Amino acid sequence: MFRKSSILVVDIGSYLVKTIVVEGTSKKPVMTKCNILNLPSHAIVDGEIMDRESVLDTVRNSLDVLEVENKQVVSCISGRDVIVKKIKMPKMNQAEAREQIKWEAEQYIPYEIEDISLDFQILNPDAGEDSMEVLLVGAKRDAVESRVHLFHELDLEPIVLDIAAFSLQNIYEFNHPLEPGKLIGLFHIGAQYTTMSFIVGVVNHFTREVPTAVNTLIQALQREAGIDWERATDIIRTGEKGDIDQYAYQNAMESFQDDLGIAIERVLPYLPEGFENFNQIVISGGGSLMSGIPEFLKKRFGAPVEIMNPFIEFSYEHESSLINVNPEEMGPILAPSLGLSLRGL
Repeated sequence: MFRKSSILVVDIGSYLVKTIVVEGTSKKPVMTKCNILNLPSHAIVDGEIMDRESVLDTVRNSLDVLEVENKQVVSCISGRDVIVKKIKMPKMNQAEAREQIKWEAEQYIPYEIEDISLDFQILNPDAGEDSMEVLLVGAKRDAVESRVHLFHELDLEPIVLDIAAFSLQNIYEFNHPLEPGKLIGLFHIGAQYTTMSFIVGVVNHFTREVPTAVNTLIQALQREAGIDWERATDIIRTGEKGDIDQYAYQNAMESFQDDLGIAIERVLPYLPEGFENFNQIVISGGGSLMSGIPEFLKKRFGAPVEIMNPFIEFSYEHESSLINVNPEEMGPILAPSLGLSLRGL
């Protein structure tokens, strides 16, 4: 029997705070509460909290609206303070690798190793020449401690602080059958970063965040249409172009698409051995909802493209008055939060 539980997720993004409560079991989770609130544009920059009071107030408001009683919280970190890298190291067992990983990591992490929280996963225990492939995961201690302290100020106890890219993999795997021979490109197009992961079965072969994201389109709209940041952001959120020049809008969109395509092409050399292209591209995040993005990616990379639907196997309470968004419409934005909840159930 699976133990029923309730888990609170607070997912603090660049411009949005996503707060959800999930109940049930790890096999049958149900989202019972959900709220999405905007953050000021200056509150978080490059994953770093710049306006702490704004973030605290926004999270408090969301918790109050949802009448949250949970004190244990699951969340994530992302941005330049996170390092995910596939490395090779001498073949050894899990316990030996845990002792050795610190010394191996020093070759790949551009910070003092004492300043980094490290973890790892053995991807391939037999990579030839008496070596193995390992996924190395690091996060700057001050970034981790800052996020932990933020939750303590909210009278919450963080029990899991995951990497954003892994939460996307969690929710994708939960909703789709395991396909060991299929290469999936998971692209989460957020506000400040696009997170890219290459997965085959349950193995994450590559993860990277690039600064080509929705902000890139906002800047292109400002440049092409001569409008301010707020007007450009409103156009992207609502889809209402108003009286701006249609050629300017098209030029901005094509510029953004080309930048995104180049960013993806630059990581293609990291495709796993034996693969020359993706078998499937799955996109999520606010950028995935922009008109023309799936079609562009399909044409550019010659692979089927779908917008992530996290509610294939994951349920939500249809009649809940404490779900303040349309889950079906906001599913691609909620995907990381739902993936985080699977770590806590």
